[in-house]
Amino acid sequence: VHSRGKALAKDVDFEKIARRTPGFTGADLQNLMNEAAILAARRDLKEISKDEISDALERIIAGPEKKNAVVSDEKKKLVAYHEAGHALVGALMPEYDPVAKISIIPRGQAGGLTFFAPSEERLESGLYSRSYLENQMAVALGGRVAEEVIFGEENVTTGASNDFMQVSRVARQMVERFGFSKKIGQVAIGGPGGNPFLGQQMSSQKDYSMATADVVDAEVRELVEKAYTRAKQIVT
Repeated sequence: VHSRGKALAKDVDFEKIARRTPGFTGADLQNLMNEAAILAARRDLKEISKDEISDALERIIAGPEKKNAVVSDEKKKLVAYHEAGHALVGALMPEYDPVAKISIIPRGQAGGLTFFAPSEERLESGLYSRSYLENQMAVALGGRVAEEVIFGEENVTTGASNDFMQVSRVARQMVERFGFSKKIGQVAIGGPGGNPFLGQQMSSQKDYSMATADVVDAEVRELVEKAYTRAKQIVT
């Protein structure tokens, strides 16, 4: 429906597009096809191919490509290993989302990106098992682990900063909201937050004592350390 009136190349696979765009609304898909059409026009193409659709999707998700960015071979190598770490842990993690694409093209604030294709059912239900969240954290830490293994602890970079933020948010929500902590118990504490699985920012207003806060912090740290250990076991 959203491609109506647009000339498409034979390599366009709508099933693959659907797998890479779970949770997209009709308006989102329309925007995707419009972006792809613009890219095709800029490239003097008469048809929209899978490449234009893929590039348009990355632009929507991560921002425009930094075409003028000068990236050294050393940085390209580092980013490639970092993204490969995410992909490797995700690919070998049982029952995790399949890897859709790996890119080392700088976009927005990211030096590279690894795209996974979560199931439509999981996104629509909004239900995530404890094992899935633990897997998600391990995958997010796969980039830092790869840097450490390949380049050594002294040469790891700040490239994992967003990964750490994501992992910390998920771990804290597991403890404060989802009842996945034995020490805190099956209760919800702290203020409301956003959705950690769609990359939304979260804020947690403390409505508990300093003693409880210490327990929460310890539980969060334990979850993150466990995820890091799992990621390292896979990479090495």
